[in-house]
Amino acid sequence: MPICAGRWLPPEMEADAPGGAEGPKGELVLYVGLGQSLLALTPRSRPLGEKPGFVDPARAWVFSATGDPKVAGNPLADIPEEAFAMLYPHQRMGRSGPLTAASAEILSALGPQDLLLTVNLARRGAALSYFEPEGGTASFQNFQRCLERAAEIAGERGLRFTRTVVSWVQGQADARSIRRRYAKRLGLLVGDLEAAHLAVTGGVGRLYVCLSQATATAAVPAIGPALAQIDVARSRRDRVFVAGPEYMLERSDGVHLTPQAAVYLGALHGRAIARVLMGGTWKPLQMERAVVEGDRVVVTFEGGIGAIVAHDVGGQVAGGYRIGARAVPDLGFRWSDPANADARIVEVGIVGPRQVALRLSHPPVSVTGCELSLGFPPDIGLPEGFVAGDPSTGRGGCSMVRTVGDGARKLGLELHDWAIQQVIGASHGKDR
Repeated sequence: MPICAGRWLPPEMEADAPGGAEGPKGELVLYVGLGQSLLALTPRSRPLGEKPGFVDPARAWVFSATGDPKVAGNPLADIPEEAFAMLYPHQRMGRSGPLTAASAEILSALGPQDLLLTVNLARRGAALSYFEPEGGTASFQNFQRCLERAAEIAGERGLRFTRTVVSWVQGQADARSIRRRYAKRLGLLVGDLEAAHLAVTGGVGRLYVCLSQATATAAVPAIGPALAQIDVARSRRDRVFVAGPEYMLERSDGVHLTPQAAVYLGALHGRAIARVLMGGTWKPLQMERAVVEGDRVVVTFEGGIGAIVAHDVGGQVAGGYRIGARAVPDLGFRWSDPANADARIVEVGIVGPRQVALRLSHPPVSVTGCELSLGFPPDIGLPEGFVAGDPSTGRGGCSMVRTVGDGARKLGLELHDWAIQQVIGASHGKDR
């Protein structure tokens, strides 16, 4: 029987060993999860996620004998070399975290001779600073060790190693951070991760960062990571992209994901990553522009898949939702006119596949300084997510705007793109 990175393969898997001598050379892609408990933990709640089994016995691998991407109980501490010594098939479990579902989606972008190595270095309660090179933890060094080990394995198997993907799911620990400060630090971290990747690959290839937008819990958009993460994605759009928001995911306790919500988040990350790895681009559902004509504002959306719709909460039955949002005024839109504090939205409706029309109580004399926000409703606060299948129990930022999707499903749940939380300026129709 052949040996794969120090591990004996069972007979039924011999023919599928990655990078076998008779097969064509392929690629090893390293996929690493960094962040907090939404990646690090999956609570013991029902219903469970996916049925147990291999993700792909020939192409999907981890360092843990359990088949889970986690390599250590505390990945902020120094992880011993032996933890990275052997490869094992990546396996689905009832309580698998998002990285497992994401890995399954990423494989669709890879060839039959390619190998996907998934590692979870997320840790509950971890602030952004913990992942920095001088953050006072061993996290960055552990990431470097993963890169070095991936390069070694690729060399052993006759594979190329030029691409690393990081899923960044973090924000609660930095909820009180100033937007500009968080954006600056996250941008620097992306640069450090990329430099570490290039140091191992000899300056060849690329590191990508896929993030999901942390749910805002404060009415002041200048506070917290939600908008800062979008700022980084826009400034580093060749490297950083946003899979979508997190507010629509069911929680076990208002914060941590249920097993099925974890699978859903992973599917969103994996779909976006697969699109990028195949040479395409990905944008979340987001406001592109807001054009004012009299007392009417026409909002145009871009990103995501499919036409937009208003999430229907009229038929919601408490206890029946895994993905959803509570009813919020005006679908989650809010208008701000510095010249008229009384100006507000009095009517909202979807008027096209990608457009929403708002009517204002007072038409702006000038659009200078006017802002349109989405996802910061008046009742914003804690808990950030809903529990017990009842979206009305959540108080985090949210909107009721989503896409109809393309029919793709996960665990029987349709994959919809929900609008990210956002604040944009407005323009006059005559200015376009």
